[in-house]
Amino acid sequence: MIAILIYFGIAVAYVFFFAIASKFYKKGSAKKGLDIENINFLFMVPAYKEDAVIIETAKNIISQPDFGSKDEVVIIADQLKPETITHLEELKVTVIEVFFEKSTKAKAINSAMKSLESWGRKYNAVVLLDADNHLVEGYITKTKESYVSGNQIIQTHRIAKNLDTTMAKLDAISEEINNSIFRLGHHNVGLSAALIGSGLVMNYDLFVSYLKKIDVVSGFDKQLELDVMKDKLLIEYLEEAYVLDEKVRNTQVFETQRTRWLAAQWNFAKQNFLSAWVELFKNGNVDFFNKVIQFVLPPRLILVGVLGLMLIFSLIFPAYLTEIISLNALLWAGLLIATPTYLLKMLNMKVLLELPKVFFSMLKAILKIGKAKQKFLHTPHGA
Repeated sequence: MIAILIYFGIAVAYVFFFAIASKFYKKGSAKKGLDIENINFLFMVPAYKEDAVIIETAKNIISQPDFGSKDEVVIIADQLKPETITHLEELKVTVIEVFFEKSTKAKAINSAMKSLESWGRKYNAVVLLDADNHLVEGYITKTKESYVSGNQIIQTHRIAKNLDTTMAKLDAISEEINNSIFRLGHHNVGLSAALIGSGLVMNYDLFVSYLKKIDVVSGFDKQLELDVMKDKLLIEYLEEAYVLDEKVRNTQVFETQRTRWLAAQWNFAKQNFLSAWVELFKNGNVDFFNKVIQFVLPPRLILVGVLGLMLIFSLIFPAYLTEIISLNALLWAGLLIATPTYLLKMLNMKVLLELPKVFFSMLKAILKIGKAKQKFLHTPHGA
């Protein structure tokens, strides 16, 4: 029991520390008014069976007021319908079709990169987006200014596109808590921000060189951040550059999504746990060590659920009651501090009553992580 309390205590302290750190905002190094006219971005959007959303996403990017004449949108069409591809081509975006027996995001991106290389295309940076992502006005200018300021790898601020169901609200809260703890909090203490898999801006040549080495079923973004952190490259967080991201609307999609994420997290934790200590003590690589520790710690939802159950049990059979109450209080304080005010206003009894159902979906996801190691688990958008 003592070992369990220590493990959960470390996890709670981690959440609380970086939640507090997120409140002491250290402004990014982007400088306004810089010459960005000659900077060209490649907006790359992998689209696996995303006919329902990809056309609106393409329209959103090319309609941005600051979309430059040298910028380009590339849609990676993986099993898109012919009529969708035709519509995209009419929008004057580049469509690259890919064909795989077993599709993965890393395979799709690498295949598209080879095509662009064979065509002689050159870009300063790549902006990687999901098929459901929409840019908020000003995004392109802000990211180009940050890039020109010297930031080679930038994670931008992903927020909810929809808050139309209770599950979507919980997913939005979870996303913003992660933004506060793993991005802004880390940025404020001088550590790299965590990558999400979309809303990433990266020097084009760097992106190509790292992606060539990545071939994983899921969690390519986690592999990417481990690789760049091992090389001691800093990942900047640009909080004021917003990307709208569709939140899951029901627990079934949530379960599938988290199964994929947890499988990747557990896999990378096992692979890198020992090397993380070597990197820390031999090379002083705090970023890499910290990243692997994140993978070892339990997800926030598991923390909330397990500590809540432990509290109920301790009230019935008093044991370590003071410690468990303290951990619960500190955890909830950290989560509330990390949640933006506009989402705190949405917390009501209906949302809180959804938590037990979501917690058990998370437990089911843990039991299914073996499936995610064998094939990519797709979560549909726009449904």
